This record gives sequence, C-alpha cells and structure tokens, in this order.
Amino acid sequence: RSSIMSHAPLGGVYNKAVEGHGVVMLRQPEQRIISGYYNQLHDWPYWYYGRRAADLFEYAQVISGCAVRMFTRVGDDGNGGVTACGGPEPANAAEIALAKQRLRGGFAFVGITDEWDLSICLLHAVFGGDCLSSDFLNVREGWNSSDAGYDTSELMGYTDVVDGALFEEA
Repeated sequence: RSSIMSHAPLGGVYNKAVEGHGVVMLRQPEQRIISGYYNQLHDWPYWYYGRRAADLFEYAQVISGCAVRMFTRVGDDGNGGVTACGGPEPANAAEIALAKQRLRGGFAFVGITDEWDLSICLLHAVFGGDCLSSDFLNVREGWNSSDAGYDTSELMGYTDVVDGALFEEA
C-alpha cells in the first residue's frame, strides 16, 4: 500500500500506486485557490519568482491547474521547493484529457470537499465502516476559514478553467 498526500504529483506513481484503487477528495477550484492564498501562499513558486505573489489575482493565475498538474506530472513531492502546483508551466490540453481519464478510470472513490459530509457518508457506503462524529470535524481550520466558502468575487472574475474541467468531471 502507498499513501500519497499533500500536493505530490501522481505522474510517476499513478500506474503502480493509484490506478484502480485511488481515493481522492477534490475541491472547487476557485475555493482552493483562495484557501491556498490565505494559507501562506501555499505552493507559490518562490524558487522561480524570488518573491511573494503581488496579490490574489497573480497567485490565481500561477496556481491554476494545480489538480490537473498533480494528476499528470512527475516531480518533487512538495518538500523540495518545486511542486506540481506551483510552477511557470501551465497545464496543457493533453494533461487535462489525461487527468480526466485518470479521474474516471483510476480512482475507486472521488469525493468533493465542498460536500464533505455527503462524501464521507458515500465513502463509508462504498468501503464499509461506521461513520464517526470525528469524520465530520474540521481538524485543519485556518484563521480565515468559513463553512460558507470564500467570496470568489475577490478573484475579480478569474476562473480556473483547467481545474474547472476536472472538477466538472468529478
């Protein structure tokens, strides 16, 4: 068994460790972007830019396509500075198609973080086990979190079309 967490890319381990029995929870792309921005610019490529993101809009443009890149790319596990999410090379059409294919055929369960309670109940329905009250606790609540989600107007109309395509597939 293999456990792959964080924003480690699956490209190099997909066939061996994920295909056919992976479990993934996806987040609505704009919510993930805003959350990452408020979580100390999560996955921002300091190594490339040598500075912090100027604002949320710049951060969104660079981080967009994070999920697609994680599903398809090979690289660092996120601890060495270079991550699948934060980098200057955006995801391309071939990667979007591959990510969708992997989502459809390679995962035994796909949940939606924005529907956490429902996803956890479905997970138990598929794999068994009792639902525990601890399954529904927010154990990583950030200082700027909200049960209602972030106000996406902060993105000034920006949408992550790359990850949006993958999220719609889920």
